[in-house]
Amino acid sequence: MTFRKWLAAILFVAAGAAPAFAQVDQGRFTGTVRDQTNAFVAGATVKVKNERTGEERSVITNQDGHFLIGSLKPSTYTIRAEKDGFAAIEYTNMTVAVGQELNLDFEIKPAGVQEAVTVIGTAPVLDVSSAHIGVNVS
Repeated sequence: MTFRKWLAAILFVAAGAAPAFAQVDQGRFTGTVRDQTNAFVAGATVKVKNERTGEERSVITNQDGHFLIGSLKPSTYTIRAEKDGFAAIEYTNMTVAVGQELNLDFEIKPAGVQEAVTVIGTAPVLDVSSAHIGVNVS
């Protein structure tokens, strides 16, 4: 193998490995959106906003009401679930640490267009690999 071919092979492998290493420090939010009868809410929008940078992203829940927002930099976030005909609910001051997965379960209730619920709190820091926070807003 010539030096150029050998060098090209190394660069090719290194380029493919770089994205895998870049995501080691990334966190994510995962969870479900349900209604007050505990039924899954498909098609709800879940938005996440980095409170430090203002960067925003959103996803739509699947048929099981599940969502996943990954590749989040360690920071503090606001995460909100909403769907037409339901009161929006959001968590604020949610700290995502290096490699942490936060499991958030939202319960949304039927409401008027202007109504919203805000939950202020922080995630427990006991287990950095995963945390489960469930909020039942009455």
